[in-house]
Amino acid sequence: MDTMPVALAGRILLPCGAERDCLCRLSRADEVYVVIGDASAAVGSRVICHVDGLGVIEASVTTVSRGSLRLSVEGSPAHMARLATRLAWHRARLDGREDQRGAMRVIPLDPSVEVTLSDGMAVEARIADLSATGAALEMVLRPPVDAVLTVGRRRARVVRQTDAGIAVRFVLPLRPQDVSADIRL
Repeated sequence: MDTMPVALAGRILLPCGAERDCLCRLSRADEVYVVIGDASAAVGSRVICHVDGLGVIEASVTTVSRGSLRLSVEGSPAHMARLATRLAWHRARLDGREDQRGAMRVIPLDPSVEVTLSDGMAVEARIADLSATGAALEMVLRPPVDAVLTVGRRRARVVRQTDAGIAVRFVLPLRPQDVSADIRL
């Protein structure tokens, strides 16, 4: 298992209700080391972190040190898998194995989406991953490259076919702040 640490900026909500800027270091998706000026939290207390590029992390404090906290991340297996995927993406960028796709991708909590083809026929698809500029869709019917279609309510063009379906580029990109796991197209 690759454990190269990734450092990302974030904000932490402490048990006292104070919110602070922090630096989050992650080697694994289930543990976060948070560097913070005022580490006023007790072992066992719950905190919430918003980590840039990873999203919201709910955790409990396992260790308190001067200026830092070690957190144990809490969440469903699906949430932990999404965190691990995002962490691997950041690690690959640091390691020089950057994906050719420039925008960060997420896997929606509800990946089901209706795709409407240019002839009006609607088919069900599953979003494998999504970024501000496009999406990978798993679907049985594979429209040809350059076909224009609608993914949910978003117009898109097919840019390639994949083993599991197609990849599309949105005609109008999403706002980066809208690209999160709870997105609905």
